Amino acid sequence: MARFNRRDFLKTTGTFIASAALLGKTSACGDDDGGGTEPAGTYTFPQGVASGDPRTTSVVLWTRVVRTAAATGPIDLRVEVATDAGFASVVVNMMVQATEASDNTVRVLVTGLSAATAYHYRFTAGSDSIAGRTRSAPARDADVPVHLAWVSCQDYEAGTYLAYRQLLADDDARPEAEKIQFVVHMGDFIYETRGQEFSRALDENFQPITVMNPDGSQRVMPPYPSNAGATSAQTLADYRHIYRTYLSDPDLRAARARWPFIHTWDDHEFSNDCWQSQANYEEQATLDEGRQTRKYAGNQAWFEYVPSQLTGAEGVTGVPNQAKDFTPTTVVDAMFTAPNADNFTPEPNNVAAVGSLTLYRSHRFGRHVELVVTDDRSYRSDHAIPEDLSSTQPGVFFDPRNALPLQMVNIFDAGKTANGGNPPAEVGGFPNSRRESPAGTMLGKPQREWFKESMKRSDATWKLWASPVPIMRMRIQKEGLELLGTDRVMSGDAWDGWPTERNELLTYFRTENIKNVVAIAGDLHAHYAGVLMDNYDAASPSPVGVELVAAGVSSNSELSFFESATRGLGEPVHQIIVFDASSTGGSPQTENLNVALLKGTRAAVTFAQSKNLTTALAVADPNANAHIKYCDTNAQGYGIMSVTATGVTATLVTINRPISPTATGIKRTAKFTIPKDNPAGMTGPEFTGTKPVPFT
Repeated sequence: MARFNRRDFLKTTGTFIASAALLGKTSACGDDDGGGTEPAGTYTFPQGVASGDPRTTSVVLWTRVVRTAAATGPIDLRVEVATDAGFASVVVNMMVQATEASDNTVRVLVTGLSAATAYHYRFTAGSDSIAGRTRSAPARDADVPVHLAWVSCQDYEAGTYLAYRQLLADDDARPEAEKIQFVVHMGDFIYETRGQEFSRALDENFQPITVMNPDGSQRVMPPYPSNAGATSAQTLADYRHIYRTYLSDPDLRAARARWPFIHTWDDHEFSNDCWQSQANYEEQATLDEGRQTRKYAGNQAWFEYVPSQLTGAEGVTGVPNQAKDFTPTTVVDAMFTAPNADNFTPEPNNVAAVGSLTLYRSHRFGRHVELVVTDDRSYRSDHAIPEDLSSTQPGVFFDPRNALPLQMVNIFDAGKTANGGNPPAEVGGFPNSRRESPAGTMLGKPQREWFKESMKRSDATWKLWASPVPIMRMRIQKEGLELLGTDRVMSGDAWDGWPTERNELLTYFRTENIKNVVAIAGDLHAHYAGVLMDNYDAASPSPVGVELVAAGVSSNSELSFFESATRGLGEPVHQIIVFDASSTGGSPQTENLNVALLKGTRAAVTFAQSKNLTTALAVADPNANAHIKYCDTNAQGYGIMSVTATGVTATLVTINRPISPTATGIKRTAKFTIPKDNPAGMTGPEFTGTKPVPFT
């Protein structure tokens, strides 16, 4: 049997490599140096097992093991991989070791696997073991359908993980040929906060409630090891503590044991609305001071708890892989320096913290799917509108990141390239503080060029872009509510806040004839479906792809956020988000934000005033966001997708609000069909269950 190769062991990260190709199918007799005589119960696997980054001949296996007694020192583990659940046909039998250096986590890259094959695996310490299953990707030229799910935003304190329970139950009912093969996690796997107002679980009336776990305990994040009174993680011990807590959830553990996951991250793996190693909304007086040590700690904890193959990952043919495993280094917190020509801060500790791990990469699944995964946080420039402006002008900016003036964002983001290289000195009565800055970037130059080449060179039928944050424009019109002053973008933290680079990339799809682009995203805690246009400000934009955004697993909905943010602004603003229609037989929490986005602000104001949807639709503006075909802003759930040679079928699933440990069931589904070579031909939604406003 294969024995532990110390050259393959990275002590600081708990990483091992095992090859099935060297063994073929063997009996499970095992090595002489494994096992152990300790009685059952000596060891436990409190965070379960997981697998990740499935490729044609490899997959990464993961677990965390601890002693039940108060003892320290390395723990010997046997890892076995078999083609059957009974482990009669074992292809890997290997000893590895869990150490405190990686918080007792281990990750095993298993190579030499057969394509499109289901595998069972287990870890054994002494007499204790835990098992999971996974599968390899189909060969790159295999003409086979691909079935996947994607999820995001699983704030532990905001709700239970019913979404995973439902996803598992639905998959059990599917025929074998239609079962989910892998899950893409779009980020916010953890939230770095505890006890924060935005994380409080809310009921259907947007009132704070207490959520309980299935075992009867209150669902709260325990105090951080570094500071029991802190509300955000500061140290490696804190971030590890968060992952351990999140992975105590049985539904999340069950999903990770069932499917291989492919992960990217968003902001909460480090800090809310972060960019590079900068943590926003913390100690506002010292925003120029980076949080390099926190970014570095977040990177290390992510790598320890998220199974992924980065170094050596196979990408698009002809495009060099840039992904890189976590590499220990030394960083300190330091003041940021001026950005370079690509709007990246070259301060050495920022460079070291961000560069300690590189996760953008691509995955191939047969002839028809290239999944290109981007990192939308680590290399992005600062937000277009500075905090010292948005936080001191409450009459103009309702929130530093949301409902921002569209024209101001566009011009500020363009920096010195605005207006053909002649940027205005002021915009909307405010000094243009970005007029000497480079244009904003979401991806940073190295990733941007890698992304372009990957999308261009891939010969897969469909190019799936896994972008943690939404790409489509989401505009709130001023027409009908003049006190808004100007058209606004829903979120300045998504791609709407970086329109210059968005235009560059989407135009690149058109000019390079890159077809069949389907973007999947998360972040906004709402479901969306729509068409990607090369330039949303153009008189006649061209469709270049489609986008599907999945709501959060448990995080409070986008509607609840805007309901809270506008509650003190008076009825004209608040009512375009939500209003009480119970007097006419409607809902006391009518989801008017859907109407504002799909039909225009005037229609939303009319709906709130008349309580009559027909009256509201009579004044609808077909150009409000003509590219958006669907939104469900009061939702939790996930997306599922099937990809074939001729088309894509995707379904956005809204679950019943996950605020009870016994909650079950689906509230609605919305299905979309995307034909090959025709993004504008996307059809849907086709509903099951209760339709959302304005589709009722």
